[in-house]
Amino acid sequence: MGWMSKAVAILLGLMLLGGGLWPLALLIFAWLLLPPVVRAWRRKPKFQDATKPRGRLHARFVLGGFLFGLAFLGYIAHGSYSPFVFGTLGALAVLWGRLPSSAVGSRLRPVSESVLLRSTRIPFAWAAVAEVKPLTRDLGRALAGLDGTVVLSGSGTPSVHLVVEMRALSVRSAEEGVLAALNEAARYLSGLGAYLLPLDSGQALAVFEPSFEATAIVERDWFNALASANNEVVSIRQAKGFAKAIGLYKRSDSGREGRGAIPSPAKEFAHPPLAIEVFKAMGSRLASPNPDQYTAFLSSLMATSGEPIGTRILEAGPSPESQVLVVRSQASPEVELSRVQVRAVARVYG
Repeated sequence: MGWMSKAVAILLGLMLLGGGLWPLALLIFAWLLLPPVVRAWRRKPKFQDATKPRGRLHARFVLGGFLFGLAFLGYIAHGSYSPFVFGTLGALAVLWGRLPSSAVGSRLRPVSESVLLRSTRIPFAWAAVAEVKPLTRDLGRALAGLDGTVVLSGSGTPSVHLVVEMRALSVRSAEEGVLAALNEAARYLSGLGAYLLPLDSGQALAVFEPSFEATAIVERDWFNALASANNEVVSIRQAKGFAKAIGLYKRSDSGREGRGAIPSPAKEFAHPPLAIEVFKAMGSRLASPNPDQYTAFLSSLMATSGEPIGTRILEAGPSPESQVLVVRSQASPEVELSRVQVRAVARVYG
């Protein structure tokens, strides 16, 4: 049963509970909760330590059952709001792993004075985008160890972007999370000859404003699809060295002013290949962007990472635009960055 059906069943149970038909509500909640509990208890690994329990009961089911119990107690005590509040929280706990929560693929809006993009349909889903600036020619090897969504564009000027997602209730906590993730990714990439340039929300939105038309892909033929198809954009969701999902796209003629969507790696793999296999399959189509002044600037920042940030990011002069700064590092050419980017770079490379 899908998450939508479960959500409808839980809402029906809460309505019956509120209407006084608690026996029927309990039957619905038991029907929802007992199957996953039984499956978790019966699940037995191939090689099992006799000192460990047979199954693993997810914490969200335990929490959900506890909250449903509180809702029932609140109903018995003739509470006005507690049955609904605790029942709703219990439903969220049980469905948390099933609810769609990814900002990638959804419509996004920029957050002012921030690197964040926020999903318009999932208010707690956020994303940040950083451009990969490589020095190495073995770009696939550098990208293969990243966690997140990697978007490669081969049309026009080749570009590579890393998308980091975060679930959070506030802008501050979301930004803290994505900058910490970018800091970790930047340190990893720098050892392989590549650097991350965070984009502010307006720049990130501009990258994904064009409309994208998906190309069909089947799991057994993913290698040939990547090697031979003339796709302009490839989106890869990576985790722990594996390509969990892939999406192939072509840019359409129409654009979307003021709104955008990150191309989703829509094809989930039952048996994910290694990420390095995916990049090798692309072969010569994986064009490496040429190093530029931003590459030199970021390289200098990483090389001087042991020094105070105030001596590493130096303002070189005014810019015609008030929101743009001309900066340099100790041994780099001048570059133009937005004020939001300067703050993000200081956090990522600080």
